[in-house]
Amino acid sequence: MLKKSEGPSEAKLFFDTRAVPLAANLAGSLEVALERASVRSGIRPSLILAACLGAGVLGVLGLVRNARTAQKRVP
Repeated sequence: MLKKSEGPSEAKLFFDTRAVPLAANLAGSLEVALERASVRSGIRPSLILAACLGAGVLGVLGLVRNARTAQKRVP
């Protein structure tokens, strides 16, 4: 029969001690920055977030379009 090792696996231990706390800290700092920007500008946080995400999507689409155009120009 298969024997289970003592304690969690290395991957689970890394995920639980490094990845999850990092993601929580990033989400918390984003929330604080969004709240501060909202208070300073008087604009609702949802509108600020939507504008940032929209600008990000447009930036990515522009990069993809530029890359496709550059590939077509190469002989």
